Order: sequence, then structure tokens, then C-alpha cells
Amino acid sequence: MNKYVTLENEYYELLIPNNLQEYGKEILKYSTLKIKEYLHFFKEETYGEKIKCSIFLNREDFIKRIKEKANYIVAPSWTKWSKGSYCGEEVQILLEQTENIYERIPTLAHETFHLCFTKFIYERNNWDRITWLDESLAGNFDGTTEKRIQRNQFLEMITKLLSKKTLPKMSELLENYNDEFLNLFKVVGRYLIETKTNEELYNYIHNIEQVLKDGETILEESLLYFNKKYFVDR
Repeated sequence: MNKYVTLENEYYELLIPNNLQEYGKEILKYSTLKIKEYLHFFKEETYGEKIKCSIFLNREDFIKRIKEKANYIVAPSWTKWSKGSYCGEEVQILLEQTENIYERIPTLAHETFHLCFTKFIYERNNWDRITWLDESLAGNFDGTTEKRIQRNQFLEMITKLLSKKTLPKMSELLENYNDEFLNLFKVVGRYLIETKTNEELYNYIHNIEQVLKDGETILEESLLYFNKKYFVDR
């Protein structure tokens, strides 16, 4: 295993390869700004404890850490493709050598949103996870969808989705979804953010009856909204 160092502040405890300390500081800076936004949105003063995260540069160390932390048998098929997990009260992230690691800076912030949503919504209300809901919002609150908009990638994504003959219902996307569905989450989350105030969105995520109902139609509604925004009104 490579040599690692622990970086921390009042919100996070980050285990990272020693030669990536400056990169780790950037992650902490970005994630700290985001968790403050999340706490404000959820109307909370604090998360309650430091969020732990470990970052690895090779799959061997990544999988070893997951197996150390997990209290279940880790499926071999999952470990071949996954680059992130949450096991044993800790987030684990793999940085592939072939990728631009600075594009992955929001990853911890993304996982933090999931943790906040789970703690403040699902666990507090004793609800089962509604995958499309927290994934859609996490992919927008973490700042990555905004970056796609700035690069005109979001418009390209909308154009591609509008050209498809069939699309799944968001309620059908459970925890075994694949990367092809990540764009759907970003579209739906952006639709919710653009059509609701923060207070309306806060109330919405507490209305489980409405959320479950919307899971059947919200993707279609989102695409109609963006079709009108980008094309019909021009």
C-alpha cells in the first residue's frame, strides 16, 4: 500500500496519498463550501460528526480498504468497475491514472450530499431510499451539472435524450442503475432546481406521496421543460 497522510478540518477527515496533499486540500476546500450549502438547505446547524473519506490511486488499495470496512461480502463484479463506495462509515474513492483527477474534486461533495439526504430525510422519516430523488439532487448540488451547462454539454445531453424513442421511468431506476442513467438524474435534478425555490424544494423532498407519484412522469416533464427552454421559445 502506498504511503498515506490524513488531512482534516471541522467537517472532514481525509486519508490521501502523501504526494497528493495539495490536491487533498483542494478537495477539502471545495467540499467544505458545499457541506455548508447543504446544511443551510436542510436547515441544520451541523452534520454531527466528521465525514471520513479515503482516496486511492490504484484499485488494489481501493478494494482492500472497502473489504476492511465492509461488514458484508463485496461482490467481485462490482469491484471491477466501481470508483466510489461508502462502507464502514467512510467514503472510499478511486482515482484512475488515465483520468483528470481535478475533474473528480466534486466527488466527495457529491457523496456528502447523499449522506446528508440519508441522515436528514430518509433516516429521520424512516423512509426507504428513493434513488432518483437524491441522485438527481446530488448531481446538481455538487456543482457538476452547472459545469456541464457552462461547457454547453448539458444542451448536447438534452438534445440526445430528446432524440430517444423510449426512456425509463425514474421510479424504475433503483440502486443497480448504470452510468448511462447519470444524465437522467442531472436533467431531473436541474428541472427541480430551476422550477422551485429553495423553500419549495425543501418542502417537496418531505412530501413522499408527491415524490413517489412524480417518479412515474418527472423525466418526461423535465424534457418538455428543457425542450421549451432551449428550442421552442427560440
